[in-house]
Amino acid sequence: MHNQRFRWLAVLLAFAFFAAACGGETTDDSSDDADDGDTAAQDDDSADDAPETTTGDDSADDAPETTTGDDAGEDNDGEMPEEEAAAPNIYDDPRGGVFAEFQQGFDRGDHPFAQHDVFCVRHDPAQNRVDTDDGITADSIRVGHIRSRLEDLTDLGFAVPVGDPKEIFEVFIDYINEECGGIRGRMLDLGYAEAEVLGSDVDGSRNAACLAMTEDHQSVIVMNSTGFQGTANLCLVEEQETIFISTQGQTEEFMARSNDLLLSLSPTLEESMRFMVIDLLNSGELDGLTLGVAAPNTPGQVEAVEEGLVAPLRGAGFEVVFDVIDCGGGAICFGGVTESVTNMVNAGVNGFFNVLNVVSAPGYIGEMANQGYEPGDVRFFASDFNSQTSELVSGQIANNVEAGNLYNGATIIDFRTTGEYRDPDYVPNAMAENCNQLYSENSPSGAGHDWRTLGDSGYGMVGSVCGITRIMARGLYDAGDNPTIADVREAIINLGPIDNNAMAPASIRPGKTQMADSIQTLDFSFPCDQPLPFVRRSGDPVCITGRNDFRPAPR
Repeated sequence: MHNQRFRWLAVLLAFAFFAAACGGETTDDSSDDADDGDTAAQDDDSADDAPETTTGDDSADDAPETTTGDDAGEDNDGEMPEEEAAAPNIYDDPRGGVFAEFQQGFDRGDHPFAQHDVFCVRHDPAQNRVDTDDGITADSIRVGHIRSRLEDLTDLGFAVPVGDPKEIFEVFIDYINEECGGIRGRMLDLGYAEAEVLGSDVDGSRNAACLAMTEDHQSVIVMNSTGFQGTANLCLVEEQETIFISTQGQTEEFMARSNDLLLSLSPTLEESMRFMVIDLLNSGELDGLTLGVAAPNTPGQVEAVEEGLVAPLRGAGFEVVFDVIDCGGGAICFGGVTESVTNMVNAGVNGFFNVLNVVSAPGYIGEMANQGYEPGDVRFFASDFNSQTSELVSGQIANNVEAGNLYNGATIIDFRTTGEYRDPDYVPNAMAENCNQLYSENSPSGAGHDWRTLGDSGYGMVGSVCGITRIMARGLYDAGDNPTIADVREAIINLGPIDNNAMAPASIRPGKTQMADSIQTLDFSFPCDQPLPFVRRSGDPVCITGRNDFRPAPR
């Protein structure tokens, strides 16, 4: 029994890490997870925060010609000529809608780390460079990569096929140094540390990785694409006061305590649910429903569910049956499930919010079927809280036929682009393709990844690493010729619009360092046999289809 319990805990950890690293799907990330932000259409500050740059090599040619004599500086009518401004460098996103609107607020200028069609552009080194701060010398800037050891899960029967994140980071860092001139002439010095995902002292391993990248390597910025949880986040941003860029959604408490040093591709945990609630309230889909929520008592999660889900629902006038399921100090949350489902039945709950994890959700929904709920009796709703947007996570519900039939038709509201590749007309966005091409052409191991291979999450991992690395590089570049650490911090939180691997609306500004700015509606369909434009691997769950109705994330 002990071994079985340990195995389920390992599976849960694997799913959480996988969803954080790859956005819960094969082509993107967004996902990284759940994040916050306004699109350019919502928030005019997104355009104001963009770096002020010019475009094109011909800008000097457009300057007015000088003249001599009394009429110098005047045109033929005796009026001062107006200097022609450089045209904005705006990417015309062929997807239209919220994507195109977002790009209209993103003037890429001639920024070497902001072009849509290349990873980076060679640029001139800064003159008179000097040592300025810990980790910043006249010739180098130290950055760090912490990798969670997902391969440790393989021996337990759960492999996470994300490729080699260590090599992926190294390829992009080497490309910046060798092909693009570093950062204003300073070469990036990439440090590396590993963190365990299994064992008796996982938190200790993560905190040791924090210290290795901060105190030992003196990294100015630390990056992670394989999931990094717990108090080690605070070790990085609160104790060591180091910028940390991750794919993983964080609690709002951690974000607040970071003083804008914790950056995430995903919304906060509370925000992920709040986006869902506001959107469902605005659409009227909750009207007339009696609502139920069963939250795990995993540390921090009950509080997040109360604040991000239950409180907004009650504030809107709904009476919510809210139970807490006992996880016994671990990740398997079965304590009190029977009693909780009985509470739902007795209250007549016909609208249920799934916030349980990969292990617990199938059992809870199966118990609902055992106690008399039949397909159509209850509507299910979910966000990416506990990675329920991920097909690998939500697909586990389908392993129980009764639970799958009951959960069929569940509505999911999230920023991720899960399932977009199922459209026969799907074309990968420019950044995802360029990043994967660069990696495959420069990978020392000869590795390469193809979005057409369902389950090849290495394609999404490459895109996530590419996006994180570009955010890092933009922040360092914008900090100036001889930046201090304070300059870097100021620059990175004022980037404004940023590119993630989905090229979906995302931005950073002071007080908002979780990046995603849009959501869509996704549907869970059982049996999980959604059609694909290519051959599906045997055994892969294919349950989720996005409606492609992307819209600004509600504030």
